[in-house]
Amino acid sequence: MISSRCKKLSALALLTAPALVPAGFEEGMAAIERRDYSAAFVEFKPLAEQGMHEAQVNLGNLYMKGLGVPQDYAEARRWYEQAARQGDATAESKLGVLHFYGLGTSVDAGEAALWFRKAAERGEAGAQSVLGSLYASGNGVERDNAQAYFWYTLAAEQGNRNAADARNGLIDEMAPGEMAQALDRLAEWQKRKDAAQDLQPARKPKATKTEAKARKAPKAAHRKNKRKHKSRSR
Repeated sequence: MISSRCKKLSALALLTAPALVPAGFEEGMAAIERRDYSAAFVEFKPLAEQGMHEAQVNLGNLYMKGLGVPQDYAEARRWYEQAARQGDATAESKLGVLHFYGLGTSVDAGEAALWFRKAAERGEAGAQSVLGSLYASGNGVERDNAQAYFWYTLAAEQGNRNAADARNGLIDEMAPGEMAQALDRLAEWQKRKDAAQDLQPARKPKATKTEAKARKAPKAAHRKNKRKHKSRSR
């Protein structure tokens, strides 16, 4: 079983809206906020069918909990799988939960671990915490304290208290060699993370008020001269 200190992910998580919000998504989120799940379903369904992974996850959540629709784990799994194919970490975590507990599918801790790993590698803190628990207990994966410490630490650094507590409890069980392996992995992870950030295009610094005024001044002067020219030509 997954450690009680690493609680399973919530079946209904409100997602952050995408940068460009299509019509209907905000309405669906608002319906969830006021607990009108039937209305949320109506809003999310067409968006999910069009391939919007955020809507697919929310639709899967509704089926998972039976909110606004009859509870249907198989249907929840179908929508999570569609979102997971687009690299949605939340959907990958939810698939891990379904496979671990055998909801809408057979119980398969190994398959669950694969899905939790996918989400964990994308930085999903809940999945990182659960994956740490699986390595600590040897459930679905070969027991490995160094791996457990590694994943617990990544989750703890994102504020996951369950992972932090579990990591602290694990320290006494670790051999010196295992701790060294875990620290090496953490250093390598940070190195890759830094390298990925360096490849991101640099954001243009925001102009100060003085710079903004300086940029506007030539345009303002041009418009003023243009008005003078027109008045003289009348």
